[in-house]
Amino acid sequence: MPVNAPPVPAFAEDINQLIKEYETFVHAITLDETNKGHILIETKERATLTVVILPSGWRVIRVQPDDAPLHVKLLEGETYEQPEGFLMAASDEFKRLWHASLIEKLGTLDRFAFDE
Repeated sequence: MPVNAPPVPAFAEDINQLIKEYETFVHAITLDETNKGHILIETKERATLTVVILPSGWRVIRVQPDDAPLHVKLLEGETYEQPEGFLMAASDEFKRLWHASLIEKLGTLDRFAFDE
């Protein structure tokens, strides 16, 4: 029996929301003007991932430049439930900033809990 991935969150289809959520963790997020539905995500290390949102998740269509690190090039053709999965695999800086953001949010929750 095939296993279906959970549906992609509704916000993921809105490029403006995607930019708002991830703009501080990557260099740039833009729509590919030549291929409708393709999103270009440039990491802080300057690798560009072309991704599309499918019912099964986020698929990495292409990684540029051609001489991108092998671990990043291996993302081509892979599908992920959430963008954090492939962005953490592609970018150490994304991973560092993402974790720092989570720690900050946990600290805020912790302070909130002690205020009551």
